[in-house]
Amino acid sequence: MTSGFQSHLDDPDLSRVSAALVRASQRAREIARQSGTGLAVRIDGELRILRGEELNGEPVPSREQADGG
Repeated sequence: MTSGFQSHLDDPDLSRVSAALVRASQRAREIARQSGTGLAVRIDGELRILRGEELNGEPVPSREQADGG
Protein backbone atom coordinates (compact mmCIF):
# COMPACT_ATOMS: atom_id res chain seq x y z
CA MET A 1 0.00 0.00 0.00
CA THR A 2 1.30 3.42 -0.82
CA SER A 3 1.94 5.92 1.92
CA GLY A 4 0.91 8.84 -0.28
CA PHE A 5 2.99 11.73 -1.46
CA GLN A 6 4.78 14.63 0.15
CA SER A 7 3.36 18.11 -0.43
CA HIS A 8 5.88 20.90 -0.65
CA LEU A 9 3.23 23.60 -0.40
CA ASP A 10 2.78 25.82 2.62
CA ASP A 11 -1.02 25.44 2.65
CA PRO A 12 -1.97 23.44 5.78
CA ASP A 13 -5.13 22.06 4.13
CA LEU A 14 -3.20 20.70 1.16
CA SER A 15 -0.67 19.07 3.47
CA ARG A 16 -3.45 16.76 4.73
CA VAL A 17 -4.75 15.74 1.30
CA SER A 18 -2.38 12.78 0.90
CA ALA A 19 -3.47 11.14 4.16
CA ALA A 20 -7.13 11.72 3.29
CA LEU A 21 -6.69 10.04 -0.11
CA VAL A 22 -5.01 7.03 1.49
CA ARG A 23 -7.85 6.72 4.04
CA ALA A 24 -10.45 6.98 1.26
CA SER A 25 -8.76 4.24 -0.78
CA GLN A 26 -8.56 1.98 2.26
CA ARG A 27 -12.27 2.50 2.94
CA ALA A 28 -13.14 1.83 -0.72
CA ARG A 29 -11.23 -1.47 -0.57
CA GLU A 30 -13.01 -2.41 2.66
CA ILE A 31 -16.45 -1.72 1.17
CA ALA A 32 -15.59 -3.66 -2.00
CA ARG A 33 -14.48 -6.67 0.09
CA GLN A 34 -17.62 -6.55 2.25
CA SER A 35 -19.97 -6.25 -0.71
CA GLY A 36 -18.12 -8.74 -2.93
CA THR A 37 -17.68 -6.23 -5.73
CA GLY A 38 -14.65 -5.21 -7.74
CA LEU A 39 -12.80 -1.95 -7.37
CA ALA A 40 -11.71 -0.08 -10.50
CA VAL A 41 -8.18 1.37 -10.33
CA ARG A 42 -5.66 2.67 -12.83
CA ILE A 43 -2.26 0.96 -12.63
CA ASP A 44 0.53 2.07 -14.97
CA GLY A 45 -2.07 3.79 -17.17
CA GLU A 46 -4.19 0.64 -17.46
CA LEU A 47 -7.68 0.32 -16.00
CA ARG A 48 -7.90 -2.77 -13.78
CA ILE A 49 -10.69 -4.26 -11.66
CA LEU A 50 -9.36 -5.59 -8.35
CA ARG A 51 -11.21 -8.45 -6.66
CA GLY A 52 -10.68 -10.91 -3.84
CA GLU A 53 -7.07 -11.17 -2.65
CA GLU A 54 -6.07 -8.14 -4.71
CA LEU A 55 -8.16 -6.00 -2.35
CA ASN A 56 -6.12 -6.92 0.73
CA GLY A 57 -4.02 -3.78 0.55
CA GLU A 58 -0.94 -5.37 -1.00
CA PRO A 59 0.60 -3.61 -3.99
CA VAL A 60 -0.82 -4.96 -7.23
CA PRO A 61 1.89 -5.62 -9.82
CA SER A 62 1.53 -4.25 -13.31
CA ARG A 63 0.83 -6.82 -16.00
CA GLU A 64 4.47 -6.55 -17.13
CA GLN A 65 5.71 -7.41 -13.64
CA ALA A 66 3.20 -10.26 -13.34
CA ASP A 67 4.36 -11.69 -16.68
CA GLY A 68 8.00 -11.55 -15.56
CA GLY A 69 8.93 -8.67 -17.86
